[in-house]
Amino acid sequence: MSFANEAESKLSRLMVSNRNSSFAKLEKSNRGEEVVIKFLEHLQQPASPKMLAEALHLSSARIATILGGLEKKELITRTISSKDRRRITVTLTEKGQQFASQKAKEATARIVQIFEQMGEEDTNRFVELIEEFFYYSQKITDEEEGSQA
Repeated sequence: MSFANEAESKLSRLMVSNRNSSFAKLEKSNRGEEVVIKFLEHLQQPASPKMLAEALHLSSARIATILGGLEKKELITRTISSKDRRRITVTLTEKGQQFASQKAKEATARIVQIFEQMGEEDTNRFVELIEEFFYYSQKITDEEEGSQA
């Protein structure tokens, strides 16, 4: 087994064995309702369901389900255009903005707590390695998309 296959296997085992850990709680915030809320908060303007689906790489059916749940919780509103009834815009409510802000504060606090325990040197090394990991991930994605064009 190559070093890369061995590392992937070890990483997979770590992720499975730590699925109830703090990391899992952070990772959960990048799925479902929370990722839609975070995206809308970051965008700072209304978005269409189609835009959300494309930006978050989710199906239109999944977005519709998520938006239905968020609307029931009064975290978003969906507005139908008076000019074109097929056009819908999704906007965070005040309650949704507060929810997004609270979740961001919780995630930041958890990450800071982890980094404080890791120490400055290990944290800097970790961030540098993650940057490098994302660089190569994007490079591979760009190469794959370039070969499909």
